[in-house]
Amino acid sequence: MRVLIVTGKLSAKRAREVARRFSAKVHVAEEEVASLLTPEKIARSLGRVRDADLVLVPGLVKGDVSSVARTAGVPVYKGTRDISDLEVLLKNLDRVELSTTAPADSLLEEAIRQRVLRELKRVDSARVKERLLKRRWNMLIGSLAVGRDFPMRIMAEVVGIEHLSDEEILKQATYFKRSGADIIDLGIMQPSPGRVEEVIELLKPLGVPLSVDTMEARNLEAAIDAGADLLLSFDHELLKEFSGVEVPSVIIPRRGREVPPKPEQRVKLLEENIALAEEQGFKKVIADPLLSPLNFGFAESVEAYRRFGERHPERVMLFGLGNVSELLDADSTGVNALLAGIASEVGASILFTPEASGKTRGSVRELNIAAKMMFLAKRRRSLPKDLGLSLLVCKEKRVRREPLPEDVRRAKKIKAEQSTSHSWDKKGYFKIYVDDAIYCAHYKDGKLNLVVTGESAREIGDTLLRLDLVGELSHALYLGRELQRAEEALRFRRSYVQR
Repeated sequence: MRVLIVTGKLSAKRAREVARRFSAKVHVAEEEVASLLTPEKIARSLGRVRDADLVLVPGLVKGDVSSVARTAGVPVYKGTRDISDLEVLLKNLDRVELSTTAPADSLLEEAIRQRVLRELKRVDSARVKERLLKRRWNMLIGSLAVGRDFPMRIMAEVVGIEHLSDEEILKQATYFKRSGADIIDLGIMQPSPGRVEEVIELLKPLGVPLSVDTMEARNLEAAIDAGADLLLSFDHELLKEFSGVEVPSVIIPRRGREVPPKPEQRVKLLEENIALAEEQGFKKVIADPLLSPLNFGFAESVEAYRRFGERHPERVMLFGLGNVSELLDADSTGVNALLAGIASEVGASILFTPEASGKTRGSVRELNIAAKMMFLAKRRRSLPKDLGLSLLVCKEKRVRREPLPEDVRRAKKIKAEQSTSHSWDKKGYFKIYVDDAIYCAHYKDGKLNLVVTGESAREIGDTLLRLDLVGELSHALYLGRELQRAEEALRFRRSYVQR
C-alpha cells in the first residue's frame, strides 16, 4: 500500500526519516506546526492525490477529516498525535481500523491491547486448558490451571490472620482478588487450627483458590479438613508427620536461616524432600527453592532456581519474591517487573507476594501485568516491550516535545510561605482527603456543606465549579494544585496531607 503522510514544516525532517524506512511519502503543508492544520487547509494543500492509496494527516487536526478524501480522491485518516508514534503506526497499519475523527495512536493502543487480552483469554479457555493439563508440567490448584504453559499465577498473602478480624481479612482478600490475584494465601504463624477453618469458610464465596501458609502441623491438618486448595510449606520434619496428602503442597529445602547458601546444596536438599513427599504419598508437589534477600544470597538463590528448573522441567515452582521487594527501599513497580522476568527465565509458575508495607502497595496488580508480559514475550520469542501491556507509571516510552514559543517570560519567584496564599473565598473552603478515592469536603460558615468524591482532579474540580462552590480565582488555582496532588497520591498510593 502506498502511504502519503501529511505534516507541518517543523516535523517534516523527522517525518521523512520515518517514512523512508517504510517507502512512504511525505507532503509538507504550509503551516509550521501540524496542530494548526485544519481539514480545509489540508484539502487545499493536497489537491488531487495520484501517487498514494492512503493519506495520513496529523492526529491533532481538529474535527472530521473525511471531507479531505473528497478532494484527494483516496481514503484520508487521522494518523498519530505525535511524530514519535508514527513508526509504530506504520509497523502496525494492518492491525488497526483507522478513523477520520480519532487519532490513530489511541486506536492502535486499544487494538493491540484487545488482541493481547483475547490471546490470554484463549489460553484459559476450557478447550485449550483441558489439552494443556494433560502435560506433566501443568496441574490444577482448585480450578486454576498452573504450569509452564500458562501465565505465571499470582498468589497474594493476607499476613497474620490470627491477629485480624473477619472484616479485615475479607477486605484484604477482596482487594487482592480485584487487583488480579489468582490465589489468596492465608499466613498464620501460631498454632490456631480453629481460626484456619473459620477463615477458609469465610473466604470460599470469593471463588478463588485458597492456600494456607504455616509451619504448624495442626494448622495444616485443619486446612486439609476445611478444603484448602494449596498448602505451604513442608520441610523434612513436617513431611514425616503427613501421608497421603491429596492437596497440592509446596516443598522447601529447610526453614528460614537453615537454608544452605550454596545452590547445589539447596537443590539437593529440595530434591531429597520431594522424594520423601512422594514416598509419603503426596499427590501434587510444588517446589520452592526459596528466594533470598539482596546481599544475603539473592544471586545464589536464583541460581538454585535455575538449576532445579533445568533438572526438573516437569515440576511446578513457586517464586516468593516478597523476600526481595519487601526488603528493598525502592518503588515496587520496576522491582516486580524485573523479578517476574527472572522468575519466567528460571521456569517458575507461581509468583508469591504480600503487600506488607506502603512501598509494596499495589504489588499484586503489578505482578499480574508483569506475569502476562513475560508470558506473551516468551510465547512470541520477543522482548517484553511493545506488547500492548506495560508497567510504565512515571516515565514514558516515547517522550513527546512540542516546539517552544519564542517569547518566554520567567515566572516570579515567591517565598515558600506565600506559595499557597489566596484571597479569602466567601463561598467557603475545602478539606481534601485521600483513601480509596479523593474526597473533597466543602465548608460554609465553618459547617460541613457537602462532600464530592471521585478519582481525578478534573472530575472533582469540574463538579465544584458546576455547583458554584468557588468564588475566587486564586482559590480555584490553589484548589486545582491540591486536587492534582491528591490524584497523584491516589495513583501512586502515597500519603496525602493538604498544604
